[in-house]
Amino acid sequence: MYRLLDSRAHATDFIDKRPCLMYSGAASLWCYYTGVYYYLYHKFDLRNVRTTGISMGVTVSFATVMHMSPRQKFEIGLHWAAMIWNRPLKCFFMHSDDWVETGMRITKEFGLCDEDVKKHVGTNTVFAGVTDISVFPPEHVVLKDAVTLRESLYWTTLSMRIFPFYRYFGWYRNMLIVDGVFSGFYTTPPNLDESQAIRISPFALPGTDVHPLFPEEMFSVRDICYSKTAEQMFRQMKIGYQAAERAHEKLLKKGLKPKEEAGMDEFGQIGTLDHMVLSCEHEFEEFKKKDPLKTCWD
Repeated sequence: MYRLLDSRAHATDFIDKRPCLMYSGAASLWCYYTGVYYYLYHKFDLRNVRTTGISMGVTVSFATVMHMSPRQKFEIGLHWAAMIWNRPLKCFFMHSDDWVETGMRITKEFGLCDEDVKKHVGTNTVFAGVTDISVFPPEHVVLKDAVTLRESLYWTTLSMRIFPFYRYFGWYRNMLIVDGVFSGFYTTPPNLDESQAIRISPFALPGTDVHPLFPEEMFSVRDICYSKTAEQMFRQMKIGYQAAERAHEKLLKKGLKPKEEAGMDEFGQIGTLDHMVLSCEHEFEEFKKKDPLKTCWD
């Protein structure tokens, strides 16, 4: 079953012609999406796109609509990862408050506020897919129109509720919620123009446009469930960048508009694979210097 939280959005035959970036779940492969996002951010104009996410995909959907820089996307991911790896139980039996409070602290440092979220209300721009188990059979529900920064960050936890990683089911608008992957690989927004749908995943799912291709790019079960080391993170990042790069022409055909090439900085030509690696390595080293938790990344 499939349900839009506000079904009134289906009351029109209007087809939204904006490109739609649709991110699947990714488990622990958040750095894969960092690489994809770096490429998309520097090669395409993302100001007039729609975006949907399921599970870990909601975090990159959030970064997209908030127009975070790739380094900000990487930084908030490091803070979330550090929070997890410094818990006695690591990624198991987490409480959503830990994730949300970490996100609130870092996004406010980025200068984001509730107004940045409210301006998207009613625009049919950003969505998150979850599974409602308060009904039978369970239904896939598309969340829309968060009104605060905290609510948006809570969305990112709602679509990741899998036991034993989270200790409780999600509760939102009288729904008992678990991970969106239990009811769909992707979440479909209202009024979607299928010719403009861009499906992105770290897995070679049917119908996916941006995904790993070669055997050496495929992720192991350990990568998927427990990615922690710097070596794992930067490998994922490179695979994500290269997957998006291979799909460049397809992304143009699906409606993304090219962005004017950026110039040089201290890490080289902005938008290249080498620049991504060098700039994120620098960000990682700076993060480790400031990290009050002194996280071990081995």
